[in-house]
Amino acid sequence: MHPLGRLATMACMTRQRVPYFALVLLVLAGCAGGEEVNTRTIKAAERTWQASGIKDYNLEWTTSGIRENHYRVFVRDGQVRAIYLVQPDGREIVAKPGEPQAFGVEGLFRTIEEELDMALSDNPFGQPKGTRVVLKFTPDPRLGYPTEFHRDVIGGPRGLVIHVTGFDPKPAPAIPPPKA
Repeated sequence: MHPLGRLATMACMTRQRVPYFALVLLVLAGCAGGEEVNTRTIKAAERTWQASGIKDYNLEWTTSGIRENHYRVFVRDGQVRAIYLVQPDGREIVAKPGEPQAFGVEGLFRTIEEELDMALSDNPFGQPKGTRVVLKFTPDPRLGYPTEFHRDVIGGPRGLVIHVTGFDPKPAPAIPPPKA
């Protein structure tokens, strides 16, 4: 591993404060593994996902960065049927968002595409023109769904990580009740 890569990994894992110059080097070296997010890599992963033909699945994922959330999502016949917001103590609350499809695999792809559009905009994530943004994701090698997504905005507190912590492509037909 390249020394900067080792340093980036250590800084990402320990979250230590480092001088700005070192921070720039770390982000350029890439705290996140995975592939660069671009139209080609997103479309390739989406094609793999579509080819898998999976219409029923359970998905569990977390976000960290500005917001910290943990979701359990239940998809049947290609439609998001239930979303549970997992609390820090393990209890689950039924979530009823305006766009439930945004919480399934297709929604994760749409989020990544929107992140790319924002990164390429004149004011990426509300930062000045020319701000460097690093977007990386890791698709599942066999099924194509995103397992990780990282956004790092140089010089700004706009980082985001989406991490798929569970994926069951052969779930029971019944959706379990939320954990109390």
